[in-house]
Amino acid sequence: MIKLLHDEARRFIGIKSISSDGNEELANHVISLMHGRGMKTILQHVMHSLDGVTKRQFNAIGILGDPLVDKKTRKGILLVSHLDTCSPGISSNWGGGAGDPFLATTRQGSIYGLGVADAKLDFLCKLHAIEKMRERKLRMPVYLVGTCGKELGMFGSRYLIKSLVLNPKHIVVGDPTGLKTVYAHRSMCVMRVSVGYQLVTRDAKGFNRRIDLHSYGKGTHSADPSLGINAIEQILKFLSVTVDSGFDVRFTSLAGGDLWNKVPDYAKAEFYLTSHQFEDFKRFFKETVQSCGGESAFRVDFGGLGDMGVRFLPDAVFSCVSNVVAFFSNMAEGFRGASDDGFVPPHSTVNFSRLQLKQGCVELYFDFRLSGRQIEELDKQIQLGIKSIASRYSSLNVSSAMELATPGLETTPKQDLPRLCGEAMAAAGIEPGFSKIAAESEAALYSMAGYDAVSFGPGALLGNSRSPDEHIQVDQLEKAALFYEKLIERTCL
Repeated sequence: MIKLLHDEARRFIGIKSISSDGNEELANHVISLMHGRGMKTILQHVMHSLDGVTKRQFNAIGILGDPLVDKKTRKGILLVSHLDTCSPGISSNWGGGAGDPFLATTRQGSIYGLGVADAKLDFLCKLHAIEKMRERKLRMPVYLVGTCGKELGMFGSRYLIKSLVLNPKHIVVGDPTGLKTVYAHRSMCVMRVSVGYQLVTRDAKGFNRRIDLHSYGKGTHSADPSLGINAIEQILKFLSVTVDSGFDVRFTSLAGGDLWNKVPDYAKAEFYLTSHQFEDFKRFFKETVQSCGGESAFRVDFGGLGDMGVRFLPDAVFSCVSNVVAFFSNMAEGFRGASDDGFVPPHSTVNFSRLQLKQGCVELYFDFRLSGRQIEELDKQIQLGIKSIASRYSSLNVSSAMELATPGLETTPKQDLPRLCGEAMAAAGIEPGFSKIAAESEAALYSMAGYDAVSFGPGALLGNSRSPDEHIQVDQLEKAALFYEKLIERTCL
């Protein structure tokens, strides 16, 4: 298996499937692999309405055994893994593969590359296990699905559930769980705050020195933001110090991050200064960055205005954005007062995931992982807080809205599927272990739809997924493949 795994892993990781760009090439490759192993296949074109996301999104479905789906009777097992990945972030942060996150490399018993743990190679483990069932007499069917859009609200699994194309009795969702059966996890929601404004035209003779400030952080899974370095928060703190130090700043652009559920590793601000403050700022930047050891965290480029004027953001925008960020930071601190040691981290979390400039407004995105709180209650609290901030800025249109919500998973280890997983783990030489995790998974969607669902998979999540040099141990992949084989035996033979 090892040689085949390495060869196919290189192919899988080499096919780019970033969520917003679609997974068509990889889905077609997966269909070919399943068809070659005797499975009936379906390439399901998934519809969605997300802005800025390609429509070329597909679920790759394979069936071994009885292909007839009875909508009244649930039977067999569905093994599902998402084929899409988040963006790699800053490529130079990836040490393996000469800075190429799409080049799978092996070092000291681990494979490195974007998606190796979350969750492309888990799909290969499932495929390998199903291949071993090809000549065996199945009592119940085995379904294998590679979904799209997991990193953008799980729209692939949502579509699969609504399509009713499959009706399994048990569902195991592939996530990097360290070879433990996850029976519970937190809910997740994404809040968007919009700060609307009218651009202000200023005399080019006054503010004629352009500053392009770049901030570099460390990306990681936002279920535990403390494991990363938030580039947006980093740049806003520097800009606040700049303004507080007496510099008369006029902003034209603020941006950072590219996906909710990931700590952003890059942010940028463009602003203008007057000529007489320009040299002072250069000294200020150098001294401030050196004093905090942040030489690698920031880069600054200088330029002029040119012959044309420029339209600035109103002065109130940066102040308002700063107050919004402070509101959510205070909320994050408040979460620390309630903890559940069954989760890591033990408290609910907030991540400032994206800052973008659109026509006439700045948008801020915050993603939450919640335990012991109702999403509706959180929404009300945020609405009140943002209304309070908005009342201080009569010239701006400030509002908040819930962009996305995903339920938590709430089952127990004593239920039928976790019990079967425990038996399969023991048979595969894995110490039976059950856990709760902070991150969301597609298992909750299937559970909400009435299916018996858990998540399981090789590799580590926190500090690894959505981080530079994502990796997975080869021996965990082998154990996972054997686990899936033993689980199929218990549910389908």
